[in-house]
Amino acid sequence: MAEAHGGSEEPGKAHLLDILGGGLLAISWLLYLAGTKRIPATFQQKWLFHGASLAAILIILASLHGWMDRSAAWHMAEHMWLMTLIVPLYLLSRPLPQWLAVSGRVGRKLFKSLFYLTRNPIQAAFIHAIAIWLWHMPGFYNSALIHPGWHFTGHACLVLSASIFWWSVLSHRNSTAFLALLLTMMHTGMLGALLTFSHTLLYLDAHDLQDQQLAGLIMWVPGGLPYLVAGVWFSMNWLKRTASR
Repeated sequence: MAEAHGGSEEPGKAHLLDILGGGLLAISWLLYLAGTKRIPATFQQKWLFHGASLAAILIILASLHGWMDRSAAWHMAEHMWLMTLIVPLYLLSRPLPQWLAVSGRVGRKLFKSLFYLTRNPIQAAFIHAIAIWLWHMPGFYNSALIHPGWHFTGHACLVLSASIFWWSVLSHRNSTAFLALLLTMMHTGMLGALLTFSHTLLYLDAHDLQDQQLAGLIMWVPGGLPYLVAGVWFSMNWLKRTASR
């Protein structure tokens, strides 16, 4: 992977960006803790938020130890961990009231802009799809491996688009949200299948074709499970509401 990063200085820069990510995580965590003193959160919400934060710490520590540099499969697992576990856990914890309580006018402007993008689940799914396909195209993916700053940008785009997607879906929980989940599961599964059955080595961090195929399988199967679980959950809630009428 050192070759993919193009020199001995690049890994050091990558670690600096991991530390930057850790700093941003620490700030968001401290803001949340301060916000809970003004607007109390339920035990379940606190558990979800702290669980998501601990999962994010594991990702940062794994990156600092070079685990994600070992193969394309590890790298894909990182992407799926971020987009389908950490982000949904954060949003299920509903931390917005706590963050807004301490972030003031700046926070309100920022989240108001994001809220605009979450009004329609299909629109949010489209934004997320663009980010996923763009940053898993060989040109963008391999550029991110060579340039740590570009790598950080790619991860930021994936996390931000996933936040918009899950925020929209979890806020609406209707047939449109279900369709957005279905479409996302289908297109990520398609991308995963393309990588799984590819006979061409596309990614620089794949040490062989089997590693790249395993990366595709990770996106395809375990990466699709959270969308399936959310869809089943929405369906069960819809059936309960229908039966109670």
